Amino acid sequence: MPLAATLRATASLLDLPRLVSELGHEPLWEELPPWDAMRRAAIVGRHGEFVWIGAESGRPVSECARSMARRVTANGCAAGVLVVYPPGREIGIAAGLDHAPVLRLSLDDPDPVSLAALARLRGLPSRSPAAFAARAADVLTGRNAGHEFFRQFRETVAAMSASLESPKLPDPAHRRALVLLQLTRVLFLYFVQSRGWLDGRQDFLRASVDACLARGRSVQRNLLQPLFFGTLNRPAAERGRAARELGAIPFLNGGLFEPHPLERRAAVTIPDVAWREAFDELFERYHFTVTEADPAASAIAPDMLGRVFEGVMEPSDRKASGTFYTPAALVRELTHAACTALVSSRLHCSDREAAERIGARDRAALVLLSSATVLDPACGSGAFLLGGLDALAMARVGLGEPPGQAWRAALRTQLFGVDLSPMAVRLAELRLWLAIVSHEPSDSPHEVAPLPNLDCLIRQGDALHAPFAPSGAHPAGASEHARLTREALVSAVGTGKRRLIRELERIQLRAAADASREREQRAAGRIADILERLRAPTLFGDRARPSPADRRLLRDARAELRAARSARRAAEQGEEIPWFEFRAHFPDVMSRGGFDIVVGNPPWVRAEALSRRERERLSARYGWWKAQPAARGYRHQPDLSVAFLERAHELAAPAGTVAMLVPAKLASAGYATVARGALAATTAIHVVADLTHDPRADFGATVYPMALVTTRRPAPPKHLVRERLDPDAPGTPQVRLGSAPWPTRSCRALDAVAKAASSLPPIGQFFRCRLGVKTGADPIFLDPPVTDTALVRPAIRGRDIAPFSAEPRCRILWTHAGDGDPLAALPPEAAQFLRRHEERLRSRADHRGGPFWQLFRTKDALAPHRVVWPDLARTLAAARPAADAVALNTCYVLSAREETEADRLVAWLNSTPVRALARLTAQPASGGYARYGSAVVSSLPTPPADAALAGITHRACSGETIQEELDDRVGRMLGLGPAERSALAALARGGADDRG
Repeated sequence: MPLAATLRATASLLDLPRLVSELGHEPLWEELPPWDAMRRAAIVGRHGEFVWIGAESGRPVSECARSMARRVTANGCAAGVLVVYPPGREIGIAAGLDHAPVLRLSLDDPDPVSLAALARLRGLPSRSPAAFAARAADVLTGRNAGHEFFRQFRETVAAMSASLESPKLPDPAHRRALVLLQLTRVLFLYFVQSRGWLDGRQDFLRASVDACLARGRSVQRNLLQPLFFGTLNRPAAERGRAARELGAIPFLNGGLFEPHPLERRAAVTIPDVAWREAFDELFERYHFTVTEADPAASAIAPDMLGRVFEGVMEPSDRKASGTFYTPAALVRELTHAACTALVSSRLHCSDREAAERIGARDRAALVLLSSATVLDPACGSGAFLLGGLDALAMARVGLGEPPGQAWRAALRTQLFGVDLSPMAVRLAELRLWLAIVSHEPSDSPHEVAPLPNLDCLIRQGDALHAPFAPSGAHPAGASEHARLTREALVSAVGTGKRRLIRELERIQLRAAADASREREQRAAGRIADILERLRAPTLFGDRARPSPADRRLLRDARAELRAARSARRAAEQGEEIPWFEFRAHFPDVMSRGGFDIVVGNPPWVRAEALSRRERERLSARYGWWKAQPAARGYRHQPDLSVAFLERAHELAAPAGTVAMLVPAKLASAGYATVARGALAATTAIHVVADLTHDPRADFGATVYPMALVTTRRPAPPKHLVRERLDPDAPGTPQVRLGSAPWPTRSCRALDAVAKAASSLPPIGQFFRCRLGVKTGADPIFLDPPVTDTALVRPAIRGRDIAPFSAEPRCRILWTHAGDGDPLAALPPEAAQFLRRHEERLRSRADHRGGPFWQLFRTKDALAPHRVVWPDLARTLAAARPAADAVALNTCYVLSAREETEADRLVAWLNSTPVRALARLTAQPASGGYARYGSAVVSSLPTPPADAALAGITHRACSGETIQEELDDRVGRMLGLGPAERSALAALARGGADDRG
């Protein structure tokens, strides 16, 4: 009997053994004495040594089941409880653990996600009772399912990669890639299984793995490879006997289910023990759904794959590549804004009217969107490709196409993506395939159409740097042939697919050869020009001697010529193109002028994180990207996203739209001056929306994001630029924008602070900021076993400092006099203690002679009027320490001349406007922290001589709440209004811009 039917047939405690049996566990019946408020109780089943206790309650089940589970745990029994509440027709199920999660189901109409969670109890292995109880609790709870899945997916990748150590795969990166390939296939099949397409069973994969292991056969060789390559990748009529025995499995076509070159090159097998752990500890613990917006927290939906991609990347790789997951809500908003801007530009109406026409399904607007091409040049795991696909497909549905057909047609003809990471490309394909799966109308595996081939639409490559830059367009006939071939290939199968692959490769090779020939001609022309100039007689009749710059130009031109000849010969000989280029791989789109919409969240990587060669390439290639030295204020070095922004406008068609998430600094930073000027002069800017305070912009990274939407055409007269994505939002005339900072809300506030602060001298002009005391041997000097109170003082770490407060949590052995000089001799107890460590103390890197017990940077350690702040903090916080407290080297110290001056500085540094200004120049750190080094605080403005600031510090140290008064006073000193102070408050608390 199906589980849902068993639940509907459950009326009392007597029916629970049948429910236990339906879960695949052994039914029992052993009456128990009355249990608290329960009417009746009994042991109703077991799974190995794990016992199921059933009860019948006269009140709602949640608290009854939880208290009963806790009572079981308190008695030292690992068991599960099933509490049925007949009057309310519901049941509560819990595992016997502290804080036991309770799965609550309606007996008559259980929701699908909860029913699937209950069904997963069938597949849990029978281990120790405690282990089973823990696994059952995981299954029953819906809290943090996504977070746990990401963590466990990463752990599974690491464990499987370690199990693959083999001479056939010596490179750890190749082992990791192979494991990711296998796991993403299985992950995809769990989503497919949720549609009932795997022999009509929701437990097909678990049962097949169990059966394979029970027969002592290899999971990979005897189950997964036949499933991948002999079943899912072959039409039913072409399958062998072993494939047919797997049951009714749809033909899903290639792509994901074709042998990868890495698999062909190194035929290694993942051990069964690793596969068993992957299924038991990862896949079988969760419920999968193909609905992206599923509200159930316990379900794993396709939109979580972006988090999976970010999670399996090493943190250093993620930071270096600027790869961060974009929340789905923000993707939808920005994609809708891009579509609105395109309709506005092409149909010559306002953004508000364009949004209304799209919402009202105006035919002209829908026809435009149903033929628009969309590109994400740094697609990552496909968030914006999926958002674009939904928008384009909905336009087709509005014109009358059936949903399943609309999604396939939009994907086949309108969507394009590029990314450097092969794993990102694979996950982008996976998400797009799942979008097709979710809109497939039939639940029968026999009626499922093959999935599209996406490798000709989503390409691995470098969207920024092409090996050549052809100036001419492709002939119209060749471009149309390329389009027709690619669109046919997307839907092709079998021998027809292989023929179309070869034909498309020939087209791309011809385009590459033509472009390389142009490149040759340009390089040869440059060489001829240089040589002609050098051979020309000088004023005195002799030849000019070539300068070092001339030699470098000639060397570079000749290297360019050799590379162009090599590329042309490779293309002419039919070799594989070893690079990506838009005119070679998407010649039909580029011959029409470019893509209608270029959308995305490109990498945000600061210039100092790029190699010198990469900075030189960007400076030579992109006019908007110019490296500048860091300067005061918020003129920082350029971010990689500026180059992507310029490239996006090159790739957009005339009157096409660019919609991107970029660092909010682009609205104000000095490095973006050229970009702002070019955008204001040559494009129609629709949106410049600072999303710093927008809850949808939770990137899971420390960033200040901004949404920028433009169209590639000059702005019409009286064109307005909105500060929000909402098409009804008011706007600012574009004629007011130029290369100067743009007036976003946060930028206006920061500009106001910077302008007011510029009239005040910097703190560094009057005070020297130094790191605190360094011991060089903290385990020896901190919390020492010395009782001499004259030598032991309280010590302050950075973590001990809060606004207006420095509370020491450790002690330091202070071997110095009040002036900071080391003592000539130590008392006996301290001398005896330190003598045991003399060798280590003399070997400290900072020791340059003198007493071996000396500390370093001690001159300001006990100055009478000190101000201290932590090196690393989420927001700047300053305090005055106690007179005998020693600030360690996780703090910075500033010595004032008098007490009032120190108190003014403490209040000033704790004010929100000054904190926000400090955050702009602070070096970002992980977890939302920033480093407030001496350069940061030294560059801040000096506070005016206002006695009220010192009084505020005294009152704050007495426990008064003064922040609002302090911010109001400092804000008025700097000429800030209430709105500006509110904007600065979030900037001071928020993360520093970790990606740009």
